[in-house]
Parts: sequence; C-alpha cells; structure tokens
Amino acid sequence: MKNLRLFQALRAEGVSYVVAPYEADAQLAYLEKTGLVDAILTEDSDLLVFGCKNVLFKLDTSAHRVVSISRSDFGSICTSDVSFVGWSDAEFRTMAILSGCDYLPSIPGIGLKGACKLVRKWKTAEAAIKAVMLEGKKRVPGDYARMFKFAEKCFVHQKVYCPMEGKLVPLNEVDGEWTKEFEEYCGG
Repeated sequence: MKNLRLFQALRAEGVSYVVAPYEADAQLAYLEKTGLVDAILTEDSDLLVFGCKNVLFKLDTSAHRVVSISRSDFGSICTSDVSFVGWSDAEFRTMAILSGCDYLPSIPGIGLKGACKLVRKWKTAEAAIKAVMLEGKKRVPGDYARMFKFAEKCFVHQKVYCPMEGKLVPLNEVDGEWTKEFEEYCGG
C-alpha cells in the first residue's frame, strides 16, 4: 500500500520511474549503464559488484555531504589488508561473492579480507575454491563451486526491465555458458 501511494504521487508530479522486476541493484546498474540515470544514491555496496561506475553513499543532508565511490578509483585502494590495484571487474566480483553475498553465503571462516587474499593469490574462483578445499582447514559445502557460478550469473546477467524496449533483458549480454537453470535463476 505504501508503494502504491508513492507511485500515485510520482505520477501526479510527472516523475518517471521504473519498478525492478527482480533486484533493484541490477535495475539501477542497467539504468546507469544505458545512460538513463545520472546518479545512484544507496546504502548498498552491491551496486559496485553489479558494475556501477559511480555510486553515492551515506547522504547527510544536514551536513550537505555524500560519499562518492567511482570504479575508476578502485586501482588506488590499497591498505595492508585489501588492495584492488590492477584488478578486473571479474576479480572484484569474485572477491565479493567469496566473502558472502545475497546469492551465496561465504565459505565459513572467509570474510572480505580472506576473500581478497584468495583472489589476489589464485585469480579465479575455481582456483581459490580448490585451494581452500585442498588446504582442508575450512569446510567447503559440496556444491559451493556450482552455486558460485549461479551467483556470478546473477551479478552479470540478471533480468532487468528496459524502458526503451519495454521488455525484460539481461543486465549484460549473455556470452559463454548459459543453461536453462541459469536463465531461471537470473529471472527467466
């Protein structure tokens, strides 16, 4: 009911809006990618994993401040625990998924720092998961590698609404392996 009142108010003021068919994060990423929005203001860092280029966080209207994170600045992030210097979008996404996300819990005992170290050393999810399994110190669920692929497909190809075409489309064009299971998992 609350959303209905919001939609009615937006219509009354002539404000365009899109209702995301699945995840709002993927929808916002698509709107940014296609140039239909100029900015995204959120409290959710998943937008960076979906590939957004510029995200505004922590709006403080009383102090007239906001934190702006640009993916083009990722290469300059380097601390003693985390470094994204030279990382690709795929490596960043792999780290985010390994550390736990909406689509897949982390391997117990692996957080953001641990996932960052694994990706830094092993580069790919497959190699990192295999290394953790071979080390034998952490319990890796039996279907973790398979479910990792599903989580990655959601971040890359989740279905979104294209207002220009008036239909559902994948966030990014599908390339490589694509199955009926992936289609259903990403909003078939």
